[in-house]
Amino acid sequence: MKDKLKWLAAFAMPAFGYLMFETTTGNLLHISFPRAVINLLFYYFLYILVYLAVNRFRAAAAGTTVVLYILAAADYYVLQFKGAPLLLPQDLTAWRTAAAVVSNYHITFAKSVACGAVLLILMLLLIWRLRMEKLTWKKRGIAAGCYVLCLTAWLLAFYRYDIKYTLAGIDDDVFWWSLEGSYQDFGYVTSTAILAKSMIIEKPAGYSVSEAARIGETVSYESTPVSETTPENLIVIMNESLSDMRVIRDFQTNQEYFPFISSLTDNTIRGNLYVQVFGGGTSNTEYEVLTGHSMALLPYVISAYQAYCHPEEYGMVSTLKAQGYTAVAMHPNISGNWNRKNVYQYMGFDEFISSGGFQEAERLRNYVSDLGDYQRLIERYEEKEPGEKLFVFNVTMQNHGGYEEAFPDFRQEIQAGGDVAGYEQADRYLSLMKKSDEAFAYLLDYFSRVEEPTMIVMFGDHQAAIENGFYEALYGKSMKELTAEEADKQYVTPFIIWTNYELESQEIDKISANYLGAKILETANLELTDYDKLLLKTWDSVPALTKNGYYLADDSYIAWGKNTEKPEELLDYQKLEYNAVADRKNRIDELFTITP
Repeated sequence: MKDKLKWLAAFAMPAFGYLMFETTTGNLLHISFPRAVINLLFYYFLYILVYLAVNRFRAAAAGTTVVLYILAAADYYVLQFKGAPLLLPQDLTAWRTAAAVVSNYHITFAKSVACGAVLLILMLLLIWRLRMEKLTWKKRGIAAGCYVLCLTAWLLAFYRYDIKYTLAGIDDDVFWWSLEGSYQDFGYVTSTAILAKSMIIEKPAGYSVSEAARIGETVSYESTPVSETTPENLIVIMNESLSDMRVIRDFQTNQEYFPFISSLTDNTIRGNLYVQVFGGGTSNTEYEVLTGHSMALLPYVISAYQAYCHPEEYGMVSTLKAQGYTAVAMHPNISGNWNRKNVYQYMGFDEFISSGGFQEAERLRNYVSDLGDYQRLIERYEEKEPGEKLFVFNVTMQNHGGYEEAFPDFRQEIQAGGDVAGYEQADRYLSLMKKSDEAFAYLLDYFSRVEEPTMIVMFGDHQAAIENGFYEALYGKSMKELTAEEADKQYVTPFIIWTNYELESQEIDKISANYLGAKILETANLELTDYDKLLLKTWDSVPALTKNGYYLADDSYIAWGKNTEKPEELLDYQKLEYNAVADRKNRIDELFTITP
């Protein structure tokens, strides 16, 4: 190849890489020219960095291109399965969890992925023909110096001077409106660069250790007992993907899919739980409930368990153990999912029953069914010592994603009708909800006959990533057209607190997952930490921290934004959360614990 053509082809390689990547994701035609230019600059910096590092053009170009194709294909399929794009770097830390459930997903070779593969092969053939001499140490040093200066200038322009908005109308606030839409419209690399900045935990204005101590010492909260009984058994169930999409809009089905749950009235507190994840990210809801920390006030990560948890992790477990409970965690899948094996030790669980403890349990769609899960839970209850107080935190598996495929062991009973009819995944999912309802009836029937005072809590971790068209039919508009408050309806799941003893029944319209643990402790007549009291006080004035904003006590809605002003209670809460999560070396332990 002639020298001029060779250098031209080499110079165009990052542009070819961008073309291949966004063709594979299926987003190429959605990205405007100014936004494509911003993405291209990141591609040039990436290719040049790898080339300077290895000083072998063909190896650098080929290796970078292959990795880009793999990431693009992964992004396409992750979006299909969980309704959100592949988020770097946090999604890569969840590979064990993904590997454990991938068998239930139906993977097909999509047109865009195939087109990307063709471009990949053509690029590799071109790269093979490009024979470039290695740089001398002197030239390499000069090039590296120029690279650092240019990269620094670009990052300053991108982050500090917000050139992305000036040139291409890319606003950081819009990024959180719709992850899928932002990655589609802004381009993958640009969206990832925005996300990377947001992952830095910023110190709240006015924060200091002494200020955190003052807040904890002065917090006052008057608890309102709804029962005079403290349960000897406290069972908390986070039910995988349990949700009721009728929070968006009512729709027709051939029969009720929550007949038992809907009938519960006596000794029952129920309502709407606002979570921070959709279609996946189970452990983030779990983290909020068990620690009281809100993901809305922390940088977005796919797994708080991997990003924020360390020994000792205070929260619901340590509070209950200080009051004499044996703490048992249960999850009918591998213990490494979402780093639970380590995190449960950090939190102080005495025992973790994972997949090995469910060998004989009933299965549905290759997963342990809710019925099989609850039967094993009952076995563990029956094994406890006389007089032992038991706390069980149980994460189910039955309803996990992978709704594309029908299974011979699963009879679908529910079909949606009217203007939401004809969505196979939705029907399959709703049929699973019916199975969860039946299993919950079985569990409550058993404990209704138990003499020991028992409280059972069940809540969903997130809504399901089923057909996008089903949700758009519910909303009556494209997902891109939703307001922030409308979009937040996809982040609502049901919660139920039931007891086998006298309990004042309540309907709670709004509570976010970060408050639920403290609410459970209060309802159980247990001692609260100062942090729990602050949580419940904040809940009174800010009842729900949502994905895209928050609700005030008067039901007004405030969308998150750069200049969003927070109420005083929320600012105090944020300072204590920062002390617990980001300033652990100065954590004021007595605010988050009680004396045994």
